[in-house]
Amino acid sequence: MGLNLDPNKCKKLIEDNIDIEFFRAVLDPVRSELLIFLSANGEMTIGGIAEYFPQNRSVISRHLDFMSRFGIVQRRKEGREVYYKTNNNFIVNKFEETANNMKALMNLK
Repeated sequence: MGLNLDPNKCKKLIEDNIDIEFFRAVLDPVRSELLIFLSANGEMTIGGIAEYFPQNRSVISRHLDFMSRFGIVQRRKEGREVYYKTNNNFIVNKFEETANNMKALMNLK
């Protein structure tokens, strides 16, 4: 039988063990589409990416910058161009870490 914790303690336990902000960043509809697109197509410039999306370039740029802050995508600048690519190992590790933390929190084997 699990612990009987009040909702605030449960919330704190989850927040301490699950990177909720990372998942909010990844699971936003536009950002998740960008992530899938970059995973499939490799490193690209903002202009190259924006050609395939209905949002304008500045919206795409904001989403990519936001994901960059969380380490979801990596960016590099070459001259005036900024290139983005997915940070595959980081993303997979974050999902594995979360799955392990959830198993431990739920007392699963």
